[in-house]
Amino acid sequence: RISWISDIIVVVSAENIETMKTIIEKYGHKRVTVVEGGMTRHRSIFNGLKVFAENEFSSHLLQKPEVVIIHDAVRPFVEEDIVSKVVMSAKEHGAAGAIRPLVSTVVASDTDGCLDHSLERARYRASEMPQAFLFDIIYEAYQQCTDYDLDYGTECLHLALKYCKTNAKLVEGTADLWKVTYKRDLYAAESIIKDNLSQQVCVITNGKETLAKVGFLLPESLKSQIKVEVISISLSKNDSRLQNIISGQCYNFVCVNWILFFSSSVPLQVHLDISENNSFSIGMEDLTTIKKFARESKKKNILVYSLLIQYK
Repeated sequence: RISWISDIIVVVSAENIETMKTIIEKYGHKRVTVVEGGMTRHRSIFNGLKVFAENEFSSHLLQKPEVVIIHDAVRPFVEEDIVSKVVMSAKEHGAAGAIRPLVSTVVASDTDGCLDHSLERARYRASEMPQAFLFDIIYEAYQQCTDYDLDYGTECLHLALKYCKTNAKLVEGTADLWKVTYKRDLYAAESIIKDNLSQQVCVITNGKETLAKVGFLLPESLKSQIKVEVISISLSKNDSRLQNIISGQCYNFVCVNWILFFSSSVPLQVHLDISENNSFSIGMEDLTTIKKFARESKKKNILVYSLLIQYK
């Protein structure tokens, strides 16, 4: 989804490695390497970093990045903007991480289970993901870690400070960095996905004057409800503008007499077929093409809805 990220390392438990590889292959994800995780969070992250430095953790060494981003898969709604901000801050400061205001007061109890003290909430922040580091800094920090750090620690920014004297830049994050922790959170996540998918649509026409006119009429009727972007393309389907659209943030497409074969995995595509004939008939060849396109798209988790509209 973010084109400027060169490699993606997915760290999973040993029993889920084959499942993860199957998912990656099924949806055609590129730039992804699967690595076996450790018994704790820090040990898993360390294994992921070793892919860039030690042969034993991958069949081939990947090119060492200048900056590495660490993120939780259970925070699925991270936007490119916050990723970019932590990366730029890490380049300048050596380390950076997203933070959010505390929504509850943090208290400490004594050995008897009674209140010992509480923290002044205004002074503290919740550490979130993503976090970014200069690779050499975070890798050195993990190399110097004690077993206690690896087994009981949870904060990567603290390791950079403790072992490399690197004060991380804290970047204010957005509300969509929340963590899917409990089963009920899955329902909230599903609701957010459906809401996001319904908020934006990209209308693509093939450049013909009549079809382009239809394409530009659609936003007029839709703009009060959703965000609509209109693209009129008369060049080939390999045109770079078209590829940028497909790989962007928009997931809903209305294609006016224009069938797109997506290389990326998107949850939904809408195909709008405009007939310029005087009758409402459609040839079997056209139907066959659409059905074949739908079958192939479904393999990539794309749902194709084909509509025939008579426009005069």
